[in-house]
Amino acid sequence: MESLLKLLQDLLADPQQARLLFLAVLGCGVALLVATVGMVVINLRSPVKRRIESVKGRGRDAGAAAGGGLEGALQQMGARFVHPENTDSQSLRMRLLHAGFRSPNALQVFWAARLSLMAVLVGLALLAIPLVEALNATFEILLLVSAAGLGWLVPAIYLDNQRNTRMDSLRAAFPDALDLLVVCVESGLSLPQSIDRVADEMQVSHGDLAEELALVNAEVRAGVSSPDALRHLAERTGLEDVRGLVSLLSQSIRFGTSIADTLRIYADEFRDRRTQAAEEQAAKVGTKLIFPLILCLWPSFFVVVIGPAALGVLKVFGRM
Repeated sequence: MESLLKLLQDLLADPQQARLLFLAVLGCGVALLVATVGMVVINLRSPVKRRIESVKGRGRDAGAAAGGGLEGALQQMGARFVHPENTDSQSLRMRLLHAGFRSPNALQVFWAARLSLMAVLVGLALLAIPLVEALNATFEILLLVSAAGLGWLVPAIYLDNQRNTRMDSLRAAFPDALDLLVVCVESGLSLPQSIDRVADEMQVSHGDLAEELALVNAEVRAGVSSPDALRHLAERTGLEDVRGLVSLLSQSIRFGTSIADTLRIYADEFRDRRTQAAEEQAAKVGTKLIFPLILCLWPSFFVVVIGPAALGVLKVFGRM
């Protein structure tokens, strides 16, 4: 704090004006922090807002409202900083959907969590600066900028990690689901019944894919057409394999061809692609081993093989 005050005094000719400016900036920061905390507390405690939400049809029962109060507060906070129709917002919404966050308020909650984490980390940095002595102004500014950047990046990193983990889990479970779907359809079940049976069978082993298939069946029961429900499945998962299967099934339903034959052909093609992908990964092993060999094994190999000869040469030249 003292170094920041000295920096302001160097920039301004009058030390009194520098001190007043410093106090004004500090007061504005404290006021914004208090206003943010107060907004969150008011949104958590306000029974009027909860009643309005329940009248609009978005409310839940009393226990669910108490548990979802924080989410509602974050939603209202994030709605002030994001526009749902923006292209970046749509891209972020798809990332949230691929990560498994299907709530309509997921985008607002994400932005609110991002901004809240930035404010918290910057506040902690401001509190930690006076406790550390011998810090210049440049280091203090760098610390504040680093805290803000960390608060901005951590939610995005967490979201990408969740998205990649979930997509890998769905990709690993898709071959088993496809084989079970082929067996169910060829045994005489319809496509919705087959999807329902596969979702029940995979509930324990692959919960994410079972949940997605159950959502497809729920949409079909609610009146959504099978091609649209399958298209929603491809959008929620974000996998090219699922997208290809959905395209084939939609064409089969549209033109009235056999779904069992379509699934059998796609299963054979998928096994070929999976074999080719495994061969491709195996072919890359030799290239990937070059760097560990060069950096780790070859130096020790040269020391063991060339080291004694090099010592002998040095001894000969030393005698000469």
